[in-house]
Amino acid sequence: MRHSKRTRLTGEDINNALRVRNVDPLYGFSLNDNSKFQRITNNQHDLFYVEDDEWEFESVISSAMPRVPTDVSFSAHWLAVEGVQPAIPHNPTPPPPLEEESKMETRKKYAPKNDDLQVKAGLPVTNNVEIKPLVQHVLSMEHQIFYEKVTKAMKSEESRDSKTKVAVLNNLEHDTGLAQLLPYFIQFICEQIGIHVRKNFNVLEPMLKMAEALINNKSLYLEPYLHNLMPAILTCVVRRKLGLSMGEKHWSLRELAARILAKICDRYGGSYNTLQPRITRNLMSCFMDTSKSLYTHYGCIVAMGALGREVIRTILVPNLKTYGDLLSTYANDLDPIKREAAARCYNTIVDMLAKLKETVDPLIDIELQKTPIDDLREKLEDSIGKYFADGVLRQIGDEHVIMAIINS
Repeated sequence: MRHSKRTRLTGEDINNALRVRNVDPLYGFSLNDNSKFQRITNNQHDLFYVEDDEWEFESVISSAMPRVPTDVSFSAHWLAVEGVQPAIPHNPTPPPPLEEESKMETRKKYAPKNDDLQVKAGLPVTNNVEIKPLVQHVLSMEHQIFYEKVTKAMKSEESRDSKTKVAVLNNLEHDTGLAQLLPYFIQFICEQIGIHVRKNFNVLEPMLKMAEALINNKSLYLEPYLHNLMPAILTCVVRRKLGLSMGEKHWSLRELAARILAKICDRYGGSYNTLQPRITRNLMSCFMDTSKSLYTHYGCIVAMGALGREVIRTILVPNLKTYGDLLSTYANDLDPIKREAAARCYNTIVDMLAKLKETVDPLIDIELQKTPIDDLREKLEDSIGKYFADGVLRQIGDEHVIMAIINS
């Protein structure tokens, strides 16, 4: 700086001095706005100091206070979904292929100007058009062959293919490389359930087991496809008739669909806070609808039971008194099919009430000692009605369960 007769010290001056002393220079300190130094002489030596700006107290006091900085916040976005980068502003735009670049340059070169274009009167003209690139899944030949084999095996109704179905379901549950095929499997399941729910009962069970296997696969991310999968599963739970002729298997099919429904709520209920309340509300609406069949009621009952003791305690128990009046009308019906359906609903509800024993306060024994059995029976009838109270006393008879029902 002295040899250059400058009053500003630069980062290059420091680096030159370090190079003279055979020391590695400093990197990253070459600023454009360098400090300006003043020189004074003290005892025949030059002393350099940084010249500071002078500020008056009045101007500092009268100046406005700076704005308070905002708190640090974080936002999340997906870098990739099922191996495909979403086209959002946070992610970098992939460069177009060389062929597309040449085509775009040719179009720009020969594109007509806006003044040369003739627009009909009354039509708005805008240049702010956002064109989003299409994101498509690209399946390898191996994935395509695997998909065809899986779908063919799951649609087959021949008994000789039962071992193949077991192997396919085991593969779907444990294979970690099915991310690219997941949307196609979900679409296949929903389409097959929609087609065969009225015609062919035998296809519904393999489709539900296929959905259950995909849900159990911990390496798959099903959240983007829940809105497609949930209606298909709910249909198997609450639909009045499954297939052309319903045999004994439709009861187990509704139980399977209810179990899958509970797994979805258990796994994804934390991410979607409204998932289980919405499902419970739909089930309760069908359960209390007197125009629905007993098959629909049974599906709602087993589904609410699969959702856990809290749903039984807060949703099912308060409505048992009203539902008992409806169900008792089918107990002596002339149609044996309706009597069987009513008995299944009745026994299933009574068995579910036994689960409430684990919700009882340990100190309830003191209250039980002071309460006569007749008073417990009266309170139980007031809570769930005489129809279900008789079943609880006859089939369960546990005083702790009775107190849990009364306190619900």
